[in-house]
Amino acid sequence: MKSHITFPADLIDFLVWVKTTTESAWSNVPPESAIHGAKWLGLSDQEIDGLEQKYDIKFGYEHRAFLKVLHTIDKNYDEPEYDKDDEEDSPMAAWGTPSFFYNWLTDTNWIENKLEWRYETILFDVLNTGFWLKSWGQRPDTREEKTRIFSAWYHNAPRLLPVKAHTFLMDDAGHGLKPLLSVYGTDTIVIAWSLRHYLMRTFAKELELEEMVFDEEGQYYYDRIVSGIPELDDWETIRLDDADIPYWKGIITYWKCSSPWQGFRV
Repeated sequence: MKSHITFPADLIDFLVWVKTTTESAWSNVPPESAIHGAKWLGLSDQEIDGLEQKYDIKFGYEHRAFLKVLHTIDKNYDEPEYDKDDEEDSPMAAWGTPSFFYNWLTDTNWIENKLEWRYETILFDVLNTGFWLKSWGQRPDTREEKTRIFSAWYHNAPRLLPVKAHTFLMDDAGHGLKPLLSVYGTDTIVIAWSLRHYLMRTFAKELELEEMVFDEEGQYYYDRIVSGIPELDDWETIRLDDADIPYWKGIITYWKCSSPWQGFRV
């Protein structure tokens, strides 16, 4: 556990630090571990440019830097969560993921699926569950008009690009936070407040950002993110009510009226 650490301020330097630190940790796990010796597989600028053309998307600065330095690893960090016989192109195939982070060069069907997933699953809720944001005005009666209004909103919202399973990084909207969101229709939640925060939380063990705590009431030990590191504390104590999240904040907070989640350490 590292209770005193200063993360590299420059994003590229930070990503390189994550790369070298995680690879070092994985080289020291038992040889029988699936993650033993794992390496990151970064992309070239030319490969990233080609992906933008292929999928008609634009990676924000942070996402592009992530793809260039990290992108994905050459082993699956998790236990397999998918069945190769599943229909990969099904818009409702939520959990299938062939890589811990999507491999944008090989996971074509999965990425195409998730690029449609955001729109299709939220539209399903709009048409079938009564979901309707106040900012959209009075809720119309016809499915066609509901679809038209939602589609106009969706195509103006900052784009969400897939990172892992149904976790998405918000594209650069020019202002506000760029959080990572878990999107399962309108059941959309904040996974992390930024790419940096996401990597700190995802690889807390490898980066030595966890501490073991004993729960007196439950009589068990559990791991939690350490306190006392200024940047990490800043991310962990952001309040959802205070967060500037263009467009998507309305969906994040829609179902949270009775028991609102406000943050990781709030």
